[in-house]
Formats: sequence, structure tokens, C-alpha cells
Amino acid sequence: MLIHKPLIIGITGAFGSGKSTTADFLKSLGFTKVSLAQFLEEELRDRGEKKITRKLLQDLGNAWREKYGAGILAKKALGLIEKKAMQKVVVEGFRNSAEIDKFRKQGNFKLIGIVANRRIRFGRLKKLDRREKLNWELFNELDNRDLGIGEEKNGLQVAICLALSDIFIENNRGLEEFKNKIKKAIKEKIND
Repeated sequence: MLIHKPLIIGITGAFGSGKSTTADFLKSLGFTKVSLAQFLEEELRDRGEKKITRKLLQDLGNAWREKYGAGILAKKALGLIEKKAMQKVVVEGFRNSAEIDKFRKQGNFKLIGIVANRRIRFGRLKKLDRREKLNWELFNELDNRDLGIGEEKNGLQVAICLALSDIFIENNRGLEEFKNKIKKAIKEKIND
């Protein structure tokens, strides 16, 4: 439970939609960035993983949600926000509705859902060397799982998280247009 009440903006969306771009842009506007995946990445590095893939992150996230409860990543993020007394925070990577519930209970929280065409997302991800090398088949397999297809209640639920968003931003065009949409959303929906 947070003692102080920082402004927290959450970001959800399928991979390749622009979550990291949004979080980085908000960071440039003075927000402190926290990624829910950072806790999983840290654990995987501690286990000696050299190449952290989406599948490894998905598997570990599901295992943690099963073992510690569906809101475990939110609990870790809220603990970090409290420990460091962060005031304006952008939290990237909501993938289960229980994570959203934990943040909503804290108050002063808005969730942005980033939506983008599947083919556009695939094209963006193919250009990145951040995770595994993607082909269309692997992309669809990982994307379907991430969205929640065939997942248990404690599993991945990005489609549900998107449905729970307070604000939607479409990201099918260029970067400058996307940044303008983010600025407009922050001004109109969050700073009210």
C-alpha cells in the first residue's frame, strides 16, 4: 500500500504496439519509468540467461503469477515506487487484469492502451534485435499467447488489459504523430 499518492500512468498493449516508445517519451517529460518486465528480466539474468526471449519472459511471468498471485508484478512495482518515493511514474507492460486492479486500488492511476495493426507491429519487431528473431509464425504464436488466447486466469491477458484501459492511443503511423497523440492524451485525460 502506497503511503504517498504519486501520479501513475500505466501502459498496456500487444508487443510492438509502442509501449516502450510511450514510456520513454513520458520519461522525457519528467516521469520515472518502471517496467513490469524488469523484475522478470532481473530474475532471468540472475539465473544466468544470456539471451532473454519473449517466451522466457512469458513463461516466468506465468509461473510467478501462478505461484505468488496474479498481481505479483504490480506488487513489486508498487514496492519500488514506494521505496524510492517516486512522484510521477509511468509503468509499462500490464499483461494481467490483477496488475491493473492493484494499481487502481492505489488511486491516481490511469491506464493507456496502445493499439496498432498486427502487420505493422510485426514489421517493427522484425527491425529490432532486442529479443528473438521473429518470423510470422513465431510472432503469431507469441502474440496470441500474450493477448490471452489459451491462457489461464493467472496467465497473460493483454486483450483484457486493453479493454480495461482508460485511454486508447492508435499507433499505426509515424513517430511524431504518435508523440503528439500521447501529449494530447496526457493534457486532456490525465492532467484534468
